[in-house]
Amino acid sequence: MHALFQPLPAPNRDQAAHDTAEALRDRPGQWARIETLGNPNRAANLAYRIRSGRHKAFQPAGAFEATARSSDDGTASVYARYTAAADHTGIAR
Repeated sequence: MHALFQPLPAPNRDQAAHDTAEALRDRPGQWARIETLGNPNRAANLAYRIRSGRHKAFQPAGAFEATARSSDDGTASVYARYTAAADHTGIAR
């Protein structure tokens, strides 16, 4: 066993999801297609995780609306929007 001293890596986080959530916050009330998945169940699950705030980038719960729509080719897209100009803490953005 050898000691290799190096900085601790940053926690693993999905930067794309955080960037998407920020883009939605910048345009409150506007729907955007944020993801297309090959399985309608996966798309519905992602929409649920966004709505419920279980996806960390889209917290707090209720700050975003999300829904999944199926396509004729078997894929499904997730659409989301930020629902308020305030960040749900009472502080206006």
